[in-house]
Amino acid sequence: MRRYDERLWGLEAGVAHLNHGSYGAVPVPVREAQAEAARWIERSPERFYREQLRPALAASRAAVGAFLEVDPDAIALVENATAGVQLALDAIDLERGQEIVVTDHGYPWVRAAVEQAAARVGGRVRTAELPRSWVRGVDPEALVAAIGDAVTPRTALVIVDQITSGTALPLGAAAVVRALGGVVPVLVDGAHAPGLIDAPVTGGAPVGGGAPVAAGVGGGPDFWVGNLHKWAFAPRTAAVLYASPRFRARVRPSVASADAGLGFPRAFDYLGTQDPSAYLALPAALDFPRVHLGLDFAGLRAHNRTVLAEGLAVVEARAGLVASADHGIPMRVVALGVEGDGAAAQAFMERLWAEGIEVAVVPIDGALHLRLSCQAYVEAEDFVRLADVLVGLLG
Repeated sequence: MRRYDERLWGLEAGVAHLNHGSYGAVPVPVREAQAEAARWIERSPERFYREQLRPALAASRAAVGAFLEVDPDAIALVENATAGVQLALDAIDLERGQEIVVTDHGYPWVRAAVEQAAARVGGRVRTAELPRSWVRGVDPEALVAAIGDAVTPRTALVIVDQITSGTALPLGAAAVVRALGGVVPVLVDGAHAPGLIDAPVTGGAPVGGGAPVAAGVGGGPDFWVGNLHKWAFAPRTAAVLYASPRFRARVRPSVASADAGLGFPRAFDYLGTQDPSAYLALPAALDFPRVHLGLDFAGLRAHNRTVLAEGLAVVEARAGLVASADHGIPMRVVALGVEGDGAAAQAFMERLWAEGIEVAVVPIDGALHLRLSCQAYVEAEDFVRLADVLVGLLG
């Protein structure tokens, strides 16, 4: 497979783009599909919003349901995973004195939403500290034990990442759902999962093996959220919220609009005169690997994982830096051997930008790490360039 093709990507030349996991990269054919959707709307806004919007969104939701291997009536299209988390928080009707359990590997902005929800009603956030074995991975039994220790009779919701953001770890969310799903509601944050994990809502494992990461009581968690713009090639502002049958009637849009009375998920279809073009481009996004790369998602993940492993071998050989273990996804972290906090991470990332390197720099346990994520456009030369720059910066 030809890795970089200017007909498929609009990425800036001369830059090593090694941070796909943060914001994705929308392929040119998908952007063209979104533009065509916008042209369709403008041909007759009257007819589109009154007659064509709902069936068009139903078709996109059906494509996403088939991709995720869930009933399309169990999912709503939302702007991003964080918005989906907020909708789930609204649905649990948190009361004074109740608690929400998160882990210390959770996404910071999800944590912010949880803290806001708890503060609004006089609730509490409890943090489960995971075993400090993030390089090797977290054993599912240890994960369940750590979260279980934080659960009390006042727990209203448990939130666990499917793949952690900063540390790039697939967690045993399935084990958490199996152990606690009948005791407390569980929300699985699958922000990185679509495109990296097969059937992420009700089952599936990352390429390369591992335990299922999202199966549980009744076939899935109570809530699941996932971004489509990261690894599923969608335009940004396209994500998914899944709700189990017992919560669907309680999941409502933040702003009631024309379809408010139709219930989940149709209440999310007509939210006023918003721009739905990102949602309408979803079929093209989900077809992109097959149509333009000649690979299915599993084959593409395997390819990207191999490129990343080969690239990290170059970084180790040239810069002497060792990466975390391969956990079956094309995301891994590299310890820089430099102490630092969030501000230091931002400063180091800016130094890399100045050298034409785009990569996430994250503080973990008081030390700086690179989080590298590899997509089809990455070239072997990108890692050579990264290694040489690191040698210069780290001395």
